[in-house]
Amino acid sequence: MGRGEWTAPRPHSAPSGGPYRINAMSELTGVPGPTLRAWERRYGIPVPMRTASGYRLYGAHDIAQVREMRRLCDGGMAAAEAAKLLSRSNLPSTDEPRAPVDPYAASLDAVLDAIVRFDDVELELQLRKAMFLGTATAILDHVVAPALREVGRRWREGELSIAHEHLASQRLGTVMRDLARLAPRADAHETVLLASFADDDHELALLDVATRFGVEGLRPIVLGARTPPDAIRAAVDGFSPALVGLSVTLTPNPTRARELVDAYAAACGSVPWVVGGAGVPPIAAMIRARGGSVVEGSSSPEYAAEFRAVARAALKRASLRSNFSSRRQAS
Repeated sequence: MGRGEWTAPRPHSAPSGGPYRINAMSELTGVPGPTLRAWERRYGIPVPMRTASGYRLYGAHDIAQVREMRRLCDGGMAAAEAAKLLSRSNLPSTDEPRAPVDPYAASLDAVLDAIVRFDDVELELQLRKAMFLGTATAILDHVVAPALREVGRRWREGELSIAHEHLASQRLGTVMRDLARLAPRADAHETVLLASFADDDHELALLDVATRFGVEGLRPIVLGARTPPDAIRAAVDGFSPALVGLSVTLTPNPTRARELVDAYAAACGSVPWVVGGAGVPPIAAMIRARGGSVVEGSSSPEYAAEFRAVARAALKRASLRSNFSSRRQAS
């Protein structure tokens, strides 16, 4: 058969069951998952159903399409040309209901595909599109956070390189900074100061918390990674925040930890301060002894919610102390 010709494929021995998730689809057709996603995005072949949570589900018609697409490509035909032939084909269709495509799931898949391929131009395009999908928290919960988790998982399992992980952290971190900056309402008046410990390079959890504080009506000021106590003191004097939130991912050694905790406590003064992050547990007692509150965990919606709950409790205690002091002075 010549390159420009195409005939309907012979019947396949595809299983009559299903629908199938992408891993099963890959095994049935011999086409890797990233290639299936790329074909779908670029050529519209196949177009799987979607679950409510955005997972792809493939049926018999999808299996027939992908197998024929692979056969044509293996024979030397370009994928784009094969897709055009298949789009004009008379492959038997099915009566499978087609659920609407979840825009968040589609965005997540496109972002991950661009990261895997080191396609920075496409990644920038997809991240810009994601910014218009919905609210800041929805973008965080359905695109940014799942992408970071999935890249982290694949890196730990050896499927992606450290370069992939760094690319994802940098580009998704930029999106998180934009969300944190844009989230506060126009009427936000109380400021929350957020920073990482002086020796800590991690700030993504801070940006997650900052965005959610902004949505709730506070104005977050993110000083970022490696913020020394002197910088906190100057920012407290300059911004007069209602709360200081600190993040520590890697626990400092005991001597350094005590030095920093004492210095941060002094820098915050009467302003309530909260420390969260994976590095908190070994120094939690030390922080509480100096008047701080603690949140143990890592970056996730649940951690961010706990951080905000602890912060609100600290703010309430500070307000009660202030009111009590005012009443005593008035009497």
